[in-house]
Amino acid sequence: MGVQLSVFMENKPGKLEAITKILAGEGINIRGISMASEGEFGVLKVLVNDPHRAHGILKNRHFTVSERNVVVAIIDDRPGALHDLLLTLSSRNINIEDCYGIVLEEGAKAAIVLDIEGYPEAEKVLGQEGIRLLSDRELYSI
Repeated sequence: MGVQLSVFMENKPGKLEAITKILAGEGINIRGISMASEGEFGVLKVLVNDPHRAHGILKNRHFTVSERNVVVAIIDDRPGALHDLLLTLSSRNINIEDCYGIVLEEGAKAAIVLDIEGYPEAEKVLGQEGIRLLSDRELYSI
């Protein structure tokens, strides 16, 4: 399990850069990033090497920020691997609230970040199915 920060921000030039500048200046390393916008506002989702510290830093700089527990599953980089992962969860009625991923090694591995309703159960299910999950230490040291 890891912790993902979600930062609510205006959808204007320089807003994302302001956040990355603060984190860089404080020695916080971004491990994963996703951003979605809806008109005038957006949500930045980041995985960082020290999420609790980063949360406090951003909150002290007047950003609206929250923490969410996520799991990072390592799957094969092949057609159907993501489907298999999702089927494992949906067949047990486990809902995915958010997800994003990246190929780590072409033809070998991909990392899928999952924000899952009831994540402890999902961790157990995925582990029982032999799906490798990154530990906090692995996630924060990538």
